[in-house]
Amino acid sequence: METFAIYFFLNNCFPFVGHSQPGSSQGSPCGLDQVPSPQSIISSTSKPLVKSEHNQSRHISAEQKRRSNINIGFKTLGSLVPTLKSQSNITNAVTLQKTVEHIGKLQQERQQLQDEVKRLREEIEELNTSISLCQEQLPATGVPMRKNRSDLMQDNFNEYVKSRTLQNWKFWIFSIIIKPLFESFNGMVSTTSREELCHTTLQWLDNHCSLPVLRPSK
Repeated sequence: METFAIYFFLNNCFPFVGHSQPGSSQGSPCGLDQVPSPQSIISSTSKPLVKSEHNQSRHISAEQKRRSNINIGFKTLGSLVPTLKSQSNITNAVTLQKTVEHIGKLQQERQQLQDEVKRLREEIEELNTSISLCQEQLPATGVPMRKNRSDLMQDNFNEYVKSRTLQNWKFWIFSIIIKPLFESFNGMVSTTSREELCHTTLQWLDNHCSLPVLRPSK
């Protein structure tokens, strides 16, 4: 009875058991010579298990690497965004939100700088155009040098002394006496405005035309 039960189980699990193969000698009545050994069954089932465990290990390793890269990325964002440097225990959602806000602010500042650069370039072009127009109006030989007020006054004084000396040689002696007084006037009196002229002239009179100052020159 036990033999029949075993044979029935093996025949249902392994249909080839109990049937003779074509061209081969007739098998045993129970077909036990065709039953696989336990070692072959274990070896055949162990290979898929080993492969499955290897794939699972690779999947876990890849997932750990992915999570590690994500954590490194969030830490990097926390060190780059100014509003996150002074905070601790920040969630990833808050980190992403602050990062987006910071990027938006940087984009706005960048646009403002670009607009400023464009405005300055246009201003430079306008200035270059104005300079070119001014240069075109200049004479080919250049602009004559103009003497400043002090040199012009000195030249006028010399011309006046020369013309008066030709009329009367005694004026030359007078020019020698008056020359220090003229030089002080020329260096002190300002003609930028009427008020400045009056103020500096009165000051010059007080400092250089008083009797104690004029007596030594007589």
